[in-house]
Amino acid sequence: MTDKPTLAEPVTIGKMWKSPRDRKRTIVFAIKQYEGHTFLDCRLFDTNTEGQSVPTTKGVTIGMAQLTEFAANVGKSIAKARELGLIKPGPKLNTDEEFNSRPSHGGGE
Repeated sequence: MTDKPTLAEPVTIGKMWKSPRDRKRTIVFAIKQYEGHTFLDCRLFDTNTEGQSVPTTKGVTIGMAQLTEFAANVGKSIAKARELGLIKPGPKLNTDEEFNSRPSHGGGE
């Protein structure tokens, strides 16, 4: 039996604004562990009165066993949205650098 890798702290994968007009709330994607279980946490963060980004209770967690299936369904959703003309063809990738360079982003996690 092999030991599962442990994380000393959550690993942030990426961030995005909740919507183009809502620059006070972000969605943060991070790999986390809790009580021996590893999962992808997709969490909504709000900006408090001090301008800090704080987690809310809104979010979804995906276990590592389901992560590939989750990603495949996201890919299918993108393909269907393109097919229906709801989003433009081709990838539009927002990098952490672009997100963090926007002055209205509250900073930290």
